[in-house]
Amino acid sequence: MIANYEKWLKDLERMPNKKMHHLIATNNFGYRRIFQNIINLELKDRISIANLKLDKVHVGKFLLCRVINRCAKTTPLFTLIEDPEGGVERIALYNWVEQTALPAKDREKVFTIKQASKLLPIGTKLAIKNPYYQVASSFDTLIHTDGPSITTDFDSIIRSDNPKDVIVINQDNELFNKIKWSKDLGKRKNDNGKNELSVDDEKKLGTADDFRQSGNQYFISNDFAAAVDEYSSGIELEPHNVTLLANRAEAYLRLGRFEKALTDLEITLNREPDHLKAAVRKGKALIGLKRYQEAIITLKDVNLMMQTSTNNDEILITSIKQSVKELLKRAEMFDSENRYGRYDYKSIIDEFCEKVAIKSNNQDNDDWVCGTGPRLDHAEYLIDDIEIRPVENKGRGWIAKRDIPEDTLLMVSKAFKVVYGNEAPLSFRSIDFTPGTESMNTATHSELASRIAQELIAEPELFREVYQLYAGPDMVPMENLDQDSLNSVDTRRIEKIIKYNFFEPMDEWNVLCRAGEDSRLTKDFGAGLWILPSYFNHSCVDNNIQKLIIGDMMFLRSLRPILKDEELILEYCSPSRTYEKRSSKLKSYGVNCQCRLCELDRSESKQVKLRRNEISVIYENYLGPQVKSTLLSHYFDPSLVNELTNLIAESHELRKDHPDLDFLAYEMKNDLAMAYVKVGKLRQSLPVTKEIYDFLKTIQMFSLTCDAAYQVSSRYARLEQMKEGKKWFDVALKELAEPIRGKYNKEEIHWRKEALYFAKKLTPKMIVGARNKGLVS
Repeated sequence: MIANYEKWLKDLERMPNKKMHHLIATNNFGYRRIFQNIINLELKDRISIANLKLDKVHVGKFLLCRVINRCAKTTPLFTLIEDPEGGVERIALYNWVEQTALPAKDREKVFTIKQASKLLPIGTKLAIKNPYYQVASSFDTLIHTDGPSITTDFDSIIRSDNPKDVIVINQDNELFNKIKWSKDLGKRKNDNGKNELSVDDEKKLGTADDFRQSGNQYFISNDFAAAVDEYSSGIELEPHNVTLLANRAEAYLRLGRFEKALTDLEITLNREPDHLKAAVRKGKALIGLKRYQEAIITLKDVNLMMQTSTNNDEILITSIKQSVKELLKRAEMFDSENRYGRYDYKSIIDEFCEKVAIKSNNQDNDDWVCGTGPRLDHAEYLIDDIEIRPVENKGRGWIAKRDIPEDTLLMVSKAFKVVYGNEAPLSFRSIDFTPGTESMNTATHSELASRIAQELIAEPELFREVYQLYAGPDMVPMENLDQDSLNSVDTRRIEKIIKYNFFEPMDEWNVLCRAGEDSRLTKDFGAGLWILPSYFNHSCVDNNIQKLIIGDMMFLRSLRPILKDEELILEYCSPSRTYEKRSSKLKSYGVNCQCRLCELDRSESKQVKLRRNEISVIYENYLGPQVKSTLLSHYFDPSLVNELTNLIAESHELRKDHPDLDFLAYEMKNDLAMAYVKVGKLRQSLPVTKEIYDFLKTIQMFSLTCDAAYQVSSRYARLEQMKEGKKWFDVALKELAEPIRGKYNKEEIHWRKEALYFAKKLTPKMIVGARNKGLVS
């Protein structure tokens, strides 16, 4: 069986990528019934491969197994597994972790064997609930006219379609780690009766230095996971080899596995205190673990070590000095950001605009110019004045512990994981398996679930941080999970957590959209999971918190003074949407909003609702499109102005008691202001643009106030009232800059220089327009 599987893998590797595409489809449903019985992974419910029966779903049982060969990804993920009794079988995992955690620049449209194998490395232990043992009738013969033919004689396979049934067993699981596996891989005989060479046996053939050299080759090729495996094999032979430990630590650092890196480095430094490279890497690991003050002390100690070092390698010493200087600067910046919330916003905007760039003429992969994409190198911050508490009818939420002034920076959070629209393979979707609510997740959501799963496998201490988030009414709360479930990768729970907690990583200035003008970013900005911001609850209007996303960083400020014990709330969706669209969106988050706007929408009389709906239909289906299309033509029908004016007046009348909630009139006023300009009535356009600005300011839609203020300044400039025009352009600059860096004080005489800098970076078209109108030199 092993030999046949290896042959199939080799045939698959020889197949041209373009001939693999027809093997890859959106995931099928397999056996569609979802089994609701709860399996607690108790040994009495374990079933062995030998006891599986063909064409049967073994409901209420689980198969304990470990991966013993490489993986292949077509529609499912294929690999070979063995159970503790030594039984071997093929397995196909459908709708499970579908994409690799590789960055887009390292990923092809078709998975390589190497990439797929990183999803489930050899030795990974799995518990497969409700295993389905079937004849693999759908995978018999795949014939290609101009490529190699693959003929498989697979007569049976273990199949799992439900991702919730696939549990990755944590290496610290006491119950399953006590189970003895009957055979080493090397003791197993192949189909010809000959001994197969196990991974363990292969390791015995090499020396520690052989593994060091092999690991170095993988490291040079940027395959850091493989490098870790090679260094680890050498360390098994020589546990105190400081070179291997230091090298493995560097590979761990490149993978972001900072705790593991720190462990290796502390062992290295205990045995060789003057190991300069290890000391520098310890500083890096501490920075990665957000232990910034310890990192500063460590790096300063390295400077002292170099003063007494007997190492005569001047090139090495010079290199280390430069590294320490740069790392110390970063650590001190992170420490200031993390402890005091002090950020250099100009450098943040510079970094964002640089990292958001996408390679030109690259239609296949939409790669970032910078490999990381717009993931910023800055620390998180959390003010001590807020805390998470239970909130009536809402679960949990952020509450003020004391009075908080307006414009206070409350939190800066980095995404736990974020996936942008250009980073997810196009051909994959995942299934929401909740009975009665089957739905497709987007490719970015599936990729995000994959990356979170991979992170939890690599860093088990992060399980609680993720699993404590709300996962919907049908999922067991984290506090009720048993220890095994709490330390196991449950992809169903991860997908639910994403569903109820994700944010789009979209900036307010459309920098991301402009950078990916011809890429998938224009259709799908992506999805990210920010842990602490997920606890903020929603209100369509009357929010007291402003959210600003820059790359993978989320900045949250108070919009007004907040009283002690007051809940901090922000919006999940735009209040300008209709009630039906808002409620549909919020329902996907499990939110039943009780804000002023939603209460008004629900409480209005049938006559008012009917007429407002009629106005909305007239505007959206007839008047709005007609105005927008004729704005671009040589002839504009002046009667459209009268029709807009009449509809706006009627909308105002219907909400005369709530003028700040008349979003329908706001939408129409945008067209009216442009229509007045088109017919040459600038003076009539001016008060409309002011009304738009005042409305947005009152309702706190600060993502739109900059452009609204600029439109006022533009009208004044065209009316040759330059003093007023420049005054309003200054308003526009502040509306752009203050959400980023906080409000300017009256004493800050150089505010305009900084605000113009932000505008040139983020809204270059506005600056060009302002220059053409004489509003700025």
